Amino acid sequence: MKKIILILFLFPVMSSLNAQEKKIYIEDFTINDQLIHGVIDEKYSVTMYLTFEQYSYETGMFYSVSGWYYYDNIKKKIPLVGIYSGGLTLYSFADQARADSIKKLASPVSNPWESVDELMNRSGFTEKFYFEYSDYQYKGTWENSQKKLGVSFSTSDINLDKAQSFLVIPVQNNGKKRLDLRQLGPMNNGYSVFASRYDAAGSKVLLKYSVSSTANPNGMCGAGYEIGYILLVFDSKGTLSDYRLEDVESCLGNFWSETTEVPNTSGKKLICKVTNSEDKVRTVTIDGVNFTLVSK
Repeated sequence: MKKIILILFLFPVMSSLNAQEKKIYIEDFTINDQLIHGVIDEKYSVTMYLTFEQYSYETGMFYSVSGWYYYDNIKKKIPLVGIYSGGLTLYSFADQARADSIKKLASPVSNPWESVDELMNRSGFTEKFYFEYSDYQYKGTWENSQKKLGVSFSTSDINLDKAQSFLVIPVQNNGKKRLDLRQLGPMNNGYSVFASRYDAAGSKVLLKYSVSSTANPNGMCGAGYEIGYILLVFDSKGTLSDYRLEDVESCLGNFWSETTEVPNTSGKKLICKVTNSEDKVRTVTIDGVNFTLVSK
């Protein structure tokens, strides 16, 4: 009798776990720190650690950072604060109040664009770095009150607010496969699963992406969106066998859409009437019932 009760108890648990293993979903990650290696004056090797602090609320186009660096032969950490605005301006201050004002992006200049220049040209530092991307690495200068030297860092990408999204699909033998959506879609993030299905033949997925057209809310297309759908078909091993992509709205591309939900489909079938700046119209049908994506 106890064995029967145990089996009855375990059956729904195992069924639930099995259902989770077959689930198709998106995993989102944000990377907010980075370790980089460089050299000052082509002879002093350094290691630098940087982490994200906060965005400029007015523009969203630059952000503050903090961290440290040390000379590899000494390994004594020197604190840093700074501004990322395409290039990096970093300071070491003896005065903590000066350092905190950089982290908080506190500037006496009210114009947000002019405040960037003010923050990048502060005085009173004990050391200052400035470097930007050039020829597959970051190059610039290091300076103190006595001298200015060249500096370079052996990395091709510094991004302290890097969003990454992965599509997770089930594969045979109760396995899972993760696919970097940067390699499958036009955007780095902003994806959601519109519809999905998994069976013995493999997985079918309709993804929707929707992201702001620009990071600057006050600039051109500041209130606009880039919206589209992607159809992905995988075999049981997770190999991509079919791929379709349709943009339905783009402020940057100057086209927009009117979307209608097909009745009795629980919102899983949509018809988008897409119109461009020349009043040319195409119709995109997103069918999450039969897993098709058609443009006419």
